[in-house]
Amino acid sequence: MKKFLVAVMILLTVAGVAHAEQKKSAWSPELRIGLASGVDKVTLKVSAPCILLDAKSGKRIDKIPAGKDFVVDCAKLKVDAVEIRPKEIRLQDLITTVDGKKYFGGVRLNKVKKSLTVINLVPTEEYLRGVVSKEMSPSFPLEALKAQTVAARSFAMKNRRRHEAEGFDLCATTHCQVYDGFCEFESIERAVDETRGKILMFGGKIADANFHTDSGGMTENVGDVWGTAVPYLVAVREVVKLGEPWTVKVPVKDFSSRFGDGFGKLKSVKLSTLTIGKEAVDRSSSGRVKSAQIVGTKKTVKLTGNDLRRKFSLPSTLFDMKLDGGEVVFTGYGHGHGVGMSQVGAKSYAQDGWSYEKILAHYYHGAQLKKSY
Repeated sequence: MKKFLVAVMILLTVAGVAHAEQKKSAWSPELRIGLASGVDKVTLKVSAPCILLDAKSGKRIDKIPAGKDFVVDCAKLKVDAVEIRPKEIRLQDLITTVDGKKYFGGVRLNKVKKSLTVINLVPTEEYLRGVVSKEMSPSFPLEALKAQTVAARSFAMKNRRRHEAEGFDLCATTHCQVYDGFCEFESIERAVDETRGKILMFGGKIADANFHTDSGGMTENVGDVWGTAVPYLVAVREVVKLGEPWTVKVPVKDFSSRFGDGFGKLKSVKLSTLTIGKEAVDRSSSGRVKSAQIVGTKKTVKLTGNDLRRKFSLPSTLFDMKLDGGEVVFTGYGHGHGVGMSQVGAKSYAQDGWSYEKILAHYYHGAQLKKSY
């Protein structure tokens, strides 16, 4: 009987390991992530034997051994584009080092005029490991990390080919999603594996699952930020009413200089007082600044909240603004555009026991969670 039980335990262990390996190496759509452009040469190293291919014809150019540095020099490249892909293993099991930094998957190098564009060829699930670890702290509760993973996967699938004119799908910066390549965090791996293939859908289309750091107490209607209303990206209140306030002070002289010689010297600013969730002529339904009047000695200008945020590097548009002696003082809450999921809010909800499904339903009104692969 003991021998039988031992045998069963061994079989279960082997099956568990096999299942884990199967999950880890399961197929997912391949993405092209732009890492760098205008590069003269790049130093690469692969974790397993690879082949160098002419990207256009698919013909093999060379063999690349594992563990050794090799350099691709634009001046010596005789074809328009090359790809480095594994010879025997799956793409998702390959790790490529690009100028000293590790990435999941392989690499494509496009010759653009007299320089190279460096592109990471990476399956979606491996890409997400490098995104979620940068967009949200691995120490956040698992359910918050899972909500972030679904949002990031949905955003990637929705915005795929955003940079098609440049030869890749998505960039690795905040313009798309911050991507840091290879990472090893157990919490991130669980969040990705336990939501594998799941995306948000609305009206039969992939939802544009925008997210930001901290709403400051209430998220924003997307139409008030980028001009076009979307049914699932509407303002919702948070469990945390107000986060940590921030303050930005700008000397009047520096402030006035941002508006050109025709503005003169700042006399006053006209903006209603901030109340979270209270709309005004110059504020949206969440309380964010829609517009403010800046009165100078020579002329008055009207700027949007986004204009002011860009011009003075403000964390958000959820702010008060006043002239105080020789300074213009901005005092506000939140970080980011305020559209979609608040990462700080997701953390708070997860700590309160919410599942990732409930978190997503709160932030993306009416969107449905679907498994895409």
